[in-house]
Amino acid sequence: MSIVLSLIGQLDLAERLSRAEARDWLARAAVWFEGVGDAVLDSHVVRDNDEKPVLLITLHSASPAAEVRLGAGGKLRVSATTSPTGPGYHIHLCELFKQLAAEFGFAWIADDCDDPTGYFRTKDRGTCERIFLRWLADECAAGSTNIGLPASHGFTYPAEVFTPLGPWSRAWCAEVAADPAKGRDFFAWWNPDLDSAFYRGRAIVSLWTEFFWRPPLSEAEGELADQIANDLASAFKLSPAAELPWAEWLELLTAIAGDEDGYCVTPNDEELSIELWKHMGPVATPTENGRTGYRRFPVRVPLDGGWSIEVPGELARERNADRTWTAWDQSRTVWFHPLRFTKPGGQPPTASEAAEVGRKSLPEGDPLAPFDRDGLRGEAVFGSVEEDGRTLWRLSGVTGSPGQLAVCNVYIQNEADRDWAVRTWHSLKHS
Repeated sequence: MSIVLSLIGQLDLAERLSRAEARDWLARAAVWFEGVGDAVLDSHVVRDNDEKPVLLITLHSASPAAEVRLGAGGKLRVSATTSPTGPGYHIHLCELFKQLAAEFGFAWIADDCDDPTGYFRTKDRGTCERIFLRWLADECAAGSTNIGLPASHGFTYPAEVFTPLGPWSRAWCAEVAADPAKGRDFFAWWNPDLDSAFYRGRAIVSLWTEFFWRPPLSEAEGELADQIANDLASAFKLSPAAELPWAEWLELLTAIAGDEDGYCVTPNDEELSIELWKHMGPVATPTENGRTGYRRFPVRVPLDGGWSIEVPGELARERNADRTWTAWDQSRTVWFHPLRFTKPGGQPPTASEAAEVGRKSLPEGDPLAPFDRDGLRGEAVFGSVEEDGRTLWRLSGVTGSPGQLAVCNVYIQNEADRDWAVRTWHSLKHS
């Protein structure tokens, strides 16, 4: 079970808050978090599934964003999963939320706050660290092959055990289960200080789990590349003798230098590049095990409606409000949209019936061989299409499952990538 910090505070109110007033208060808190220090990466207010405002605060890519909610009666609720990142993160969050209370003039209700480590109440760092090590030892003893990453991460990188800081072996898990102290290096943020190890750990987690190993294709990717570069530079500045991922850092700067659309703001530093060349050893090929980066390999991505698809890890990805999902790079695009429908009598169609409905909507093109597997039925055509004054090749596919139809189009610039487009369409699965 994850270590979750849960805090409850109470604002001193003269009258109940409207939803708009609660959102305004959370927005002011978001601005405060953005300016409170270098640890906070992002802080913004969104709406949850009930259309209520929730403040999301991101400090580290190894843990999901901390959530802050404010009720009409002034009750403030905080929930933050800290176990994947480490005791340093847990302690830093405790102190940060204490600062928030002092700045905004409210109190945390001690009896209603739940800290599994006890640190929020006792400030006992040693006990906090031991509880984190015990959590990790229990995960290792349970035989987990995925520790600290979302269950749906979809990485296909060849590894025995997946973690935010990269893969580990089953033998390592056995050692940690027997002696929890040996698991300290699992945590990316051990000390609460914002020292070189903090910046190094945050950068390496992002390189393993998020970075795309090419120039950015969106503003969000540009911000990510800049953040990793800034963290590595900070780690080096604070401790020039620190062991850093020199080859990957140089790859990162090469990707930033290749940004032709201005998504990145990190300046080109020739002196730093020379320094990196001095530090790094022989560069392995991108397909060799041991290179940092889960996204060097294909990733199985969860989609709406219980579907999933496997795409190259370097593809950029986004999901629109209408449940349309797109992945792309400079020469390939994968487009997916799920549909749910019933037959005139109200019963769900079979996979073949759903595919037959979809087949009738396919555009002109060369028919591809249909497939029947795992309860799915697929139909597709392949042909050229004109878009924005250029000729592309498009696989237009539909895949039926009982009660659902998945529409999947794959666009490629080079007809030679046809087999890849077919494999991508075939990779659709439905749970």
